[in-house]
Amino acid sequence: MSSQLKNYYYSALKYPCPPNLNIWWNMGSLLFLILSVQIVSGLLLSVSYTSDELLAVKSMNYILRDANYGWAMRVIHMGGASLFFALIYMHICRGVYYGSYIKNPHLWYSGVTLYFISMGIAFLGYVLPWGVMSYWGLTVITNMLTVVPGGTRMLQLFQGSFIIGSVTLKRVFILHFLLPFVVLGLSVVHVLLLHEKGSSNPLGLDLSNFSIPFHPYYTSKDLVGFAFGLAILVGLAFTFPKVTADPLQWQIVNKAQTPKVIKPEWYFLFAYAILRSIPYKAAGVSMMFLSIVSIAVLPLLGNRSKTQSMVICPIAELVFFIWVANFMFLTIVGGQEPAGVWVMGGQIGTFVHFFCLLIMPLSSLAWESLLFDTQE
Repeated sequence: MSSQLKNYYYSALKYPCPPNLNIWWNMGSLLFLILSVQIVSGLLLSVSYTSDELLAVKSMNYILRDANYGWAMRVIHMGGASLFFALIYMHICRGVYYGSYIKNPHLWYSGVTLYFISMGIAFLGYVLPWGVMSYWGLTVITNMLTVVPGGTRMLQLFQGSFIIGSVTLKRVFILHFLLPFVVLGLSVVHVLLLHEKGSSNPLGLDLSNFSIPFHPYYTSKDLVGFAFGLAILVGLAFTFPKVTADPLQWQIVNKAQTPKVIKPEWYFLFAYAILRSIPYKAAGVSMMFLSIVSIAVLPLLGNRSKTQSMVICPIAELVFFIWVANFMFLTIVGGQEPAGVWVMGGQIGTFVHFFCLLIMPLSSLAWESLLFDTQE
């Protein structure tokens, strides 16, 4: 067994890679590093946390004030979550811009699955401090189940009763504890699928006959990325620990008073803006989930493309940057009170989001046909 593992590690180090990979190819390894940090810090936090409605806040205070280095683990875990999703979004944007979904669709689908599960884990973790935003955020999200047939029954099974309480919090804690290990296993599958057809590259060309080994060229590059990533994490955690946290998250739950504005963490705000932009509950929930998983359609729309990268297609490149800017706009809209011009802004942003996802691969195909027809 040891010889098999040795052969696997040797083949992984000698894995042939394109020679022109840039900094955007560091995001995958950085994600694996931050995932490891999140699992270790989460395990250390879990030994002092109590998943009870009446004791959760007390256990959080104990972690921050009395547990040895509990405050450090707490801020690292909070900062790591924000950094993890920032890296995920950069990783997705790199895949869209350079057309990674064209070369290996199965790799892309596994990445979308990892993204979806990671969003669920992050939301469950957001509930555990049991502040005002935790309780009302959980109330809003779980009530989405009622739009599907049998959803009311599923909601009661998840809550453990007719209302959200200690039983619900225990189930949230167990899921938040176990699912990261599922993500860790799926990440290994993701890497194995990457090795099946190899990495894409910035030019979108077939460089299988012109490659370099992963070690030492990209191991050294990844180590430099690790140093910068850990420096950013430490700076974010110890200098700006509450930069992304809502002040209401630190207040005691009041089930009799709904906050004026209920909003999730910043990495969910784009989807939350889409949810609120549609006045009908079922349609809003459907569009919100579709906005998250819609990137899975890209391999189906661009499967006839001869090239991968958007570098050669100025129209698709322009649409891509509009899509990224619109994502930032929706993030801002999601953090505002759902009234007046912000509602209209969310509706416009929702249309632009789906329109750009449809146009990007189709414009690449049209540009290719025009380019090749001209050459002929």
